[in-house]
Amino acid sequence: MIRPDSLDRRVLRFWRGVDSCRECATILPWRKFPLGRRGTARYGLMILGEAPGRVSLENGRPFSNPRNLMIRRAFARAVAPLEIEPEALVYFSDTVKCWPSSVSGANRSPTTAENARCVSRHLGAELKLVQPRLVLAFGARAALAVLGYPLKLADAHARPIRAAAGVRVIPLMHPSTINIAGMRRVGIASLDDYERRLAALMRAEFAAALEQLRAGAA
Repeated sequence: MIRPDSLDRRVLRFWRGVDSCRECATILPWRKFPLGRRGTARYGLMILGEAPGRVSLENGRPFSNPRNLMIRRAFARAVAPLEIEPEALVYFSDTVKCWPSSVSGANRSPTTAENARCVSRHLGAELKLVQPRLVLAFGARAALAVLGYPLKLADAHARPIRAAAGVRVIPLMHPSTINIAGMRRVGIASLDDYERRLAALMRAEFAAALEQLRAGAA
């Protein structure tokens, strides 16, 4: 059995290798988050996104643009009254490891080729290394990457799915402006309602890991 601190060191070595990747000429200059900013893999909880975004990269912190801060606020509500950063409990990653910027410097979705190359070259190995017991997959591409098949988020949002490797995957709509109509279709009344529901889901799914964290701090 891998010790938790050993696992985090192995994950850091994995990211050192990823940092040197230059496979996609379409995504240069291959901007990634600084090493050591992905949180911890020791509790088996993974939050998976589509790709890094400009604001989050500028912050040097995954999931920290204005809409992703809603996910962080939901985490804060889920673990209250405990005051900890998500990185103390959760491991953050992306399907595509580099920021896919447009010519104008705005965010764009990864191309099919970029997505497929990064999943086969990096994400598969990452999942084998981290061995998460739970993946919260934000967006259809993230869900596809970990499940291995496409799905409609309108049908699958917040519904747990058991992946082939035994991982519990919960596909989730990302709280971005483009997804407002989709959120309404699954009964989410507002962004505050989204945050409240996500906090309730995290509270239930993270309970055992929180107990582990508390026991380790005692």
